[in-house]
Amino acid sequence: MKNFFQNISYYIRIVWQSEKSYFSVFIVLTLAMAAGPISGVLLPKIVIQDIMEQDLASFAIHIGILVIVSMSSSFLVSYYSLKNDALFLRLGFKLKEKLQKKAMEMPFVDTENPTVLNSLNNATSSVDRFVMALHKTGTGFLSNGIILFFYIILAAKLQPLLLLLPFLNIALNLFYEDRVKKYEYEKKDERADILRKRDYTFSLMYDYGYGKEVRLFAIKDWIIGIYRQYQHQYEMFLKRIAVKKKTAVAVDLIFTFLREAAVYFYLVDIFMKGELTVDYFVLYTGIFASFAAVGQNLAQMGAEMVDLARQVQTYRDFAEDKGKLDGGTARIPLAEAYGFEFCHVSFRYPGSEQYVLKDFSCKVNPGVHVALVGRNGAGKSTIVKLLCGLYNDYEGIIRVGGIDLRTLDLRKYQDCIAAVFQESRVIPATVLENITLKEGNTPEEVCRAQETLQLMGLYDKVEGLPKKLETPVGKAIDPDGVELSGGEHQNLVICRALYRGGGILLLDEPTAALDALAEHEVYAHFHDISQKRTTLFISHRLNSTRFCDEIWLLDQGRIMERGSHDELYKKGGRYYQMFHAQAQYYKKQGYSEGEDAYEEA
Repeated sequence: MKNFFQNISYYIRIVWQSEKSYFSVFIVLTLAMAAGPISGVLLPKIVIQDIMEQDLASFAIHIGILVIVSMSSSFLVSYYSLKNDALFLRLGFKLKEKLQKKAMEMPFVDTENPTVLNSLNNATSSVDRFVMALHKTGTGFLSNGIILFFYIILAAKLQPLLLLLPFLNIALNLFYEDRVKKYEYEKKDERADILRKRDYTFSLMYDYGYGKEVRLFAIKDWIIGIYRQYQHQYEMFLKRIAVKKKTAVAVDLIFTFLREAAVYFYLVDIFMKGELTVDYFVLYTGIFASFAAVGQNLAQMGAEMVDLARQVQTYRDFAEDKGKLDGGTARIPLAEAYGFEFCHVSFRYPGSEQYVLKDFSCKVNPGVHVALVGRNGAGKSTIVKLLCGLYNDYEGIIRVGGIDLRTLDLRKYQDCIAAVFQESRVIPATVLENITLKEGNTPEEVCRAQETLQLMGLYDKVEGLPKKLETPVGKAIDPDGVELSGGEHQNLVICRALYRGGGILLLDEPTAALDALAEHEVYAHFHDISQKRTTLFISHRLNSTRFCDEIWLLDQGRIMERGSHDELYKKGGRYYQMFHAQAQYYKKQGYSEGEDAYEEA
């Protein structure tokens, strides 16, 4: 019960912070919702009494008062219900904005954790469930409470014992309704898991990124089949809940029959004995008939409020969870380039038993350019991710600039590095904003962005666009946007990294979307791109490694060979074999320029 009041108090606080005037509206709505049913029960009794007494003046006054009360309450309920929609829309956005911020700030490892993603989905869904519902349930619960209190006073004058059955009925309704709601709440993670998978599958049907595959490979029926599978699981989940609800309905029907029979038997008996007049007979039959409905509403709303308080708790569990903070508070001193070292580092991805890196050690001095090569799964991208601070659950020590990475203020540290990944994304904003990652750029920032475009060979392309730097990228939001080719897309992302600067440049397959000739042009400017920064880059095309000071060949999380291109080539080891295998491929494919580049080695 303590949690219930804490969660309701939390909800009241956030509404108070959003709009204080709402609470006066809440009181007016509650009274208006109570006035209508009460006047409806009193009306027949008063009308009959006035007719029996043949008092037409009182009859007219009473009718007028009751009509005004009834119409006014109906108007107020309708008016404020519509007016409050805007308030709760704003409140819902405000609460979800907090979740979005938390999702973008939480450790990277959590973005790959299904349990955390389910919690996020639950928290988001809970907002939709409790924001408006708590208002409606709260006003409904209090107004029904007022009505019930009024009925109890009138019914107690007749026969207090008659209240036992309705109250027992209310208690049983509340008990079974709460059981159903509690069962649903306990199964929220199961629901969230099914819905997350179902909705993700559904999104593939209209996701632009999957549009070509769906059509070219005719996988429409396959995706629909997967969607139907999750939809069936969700239907079975709802069916289990429905079984619980049937029990509650059956119990309610039995006690409703017993209660109605007992009440009417008693009223008819005392009426036949002359102990009850017609107007009071009509009044009490109306009271006890409404008593049942009001009591049932009160029980359902009480159970609903308890469940909604749980939904608030679900939201708070995610939104207010401090979580496991990455990094510390140490600041890395500003420098043109930073060296780094891995000391006996072992790492495996969450949920995996297999180590990607095992007792891995290396050291790179400031300003040195290092290439990582090797087969898929050798640990190359993992090294880059660890150096970015995306994971901290590793064994051993990683030092940057001589400082333990775990002790660094992660946000400040990440400002000192620039990274380009194979799957780096552009955002639905202008070309300029995709480079600077901000709005309202100064003339100096515009010039810096143009310099990176010139360096990457995109300047003429952008200058030829209708709005130049202000041209939106992509058509998903703006129909006037430009769709970039794979190579242009990746070059734009590299421009972003060049603009950002920083003492470490990390390039993880940055030219994977380019053909061999385009890649060769990019790396022809490699020294301009890397400037004096420490650079670590990954490439499957070994021709590009000739521009680096040192090459590391990784296999099963260990450095098997290291040295310059010439040193490794003359050694005749695994690097030599891989290099020649790729050279033969380019010869067979007829890439004469690529072949020449390999022969120059």
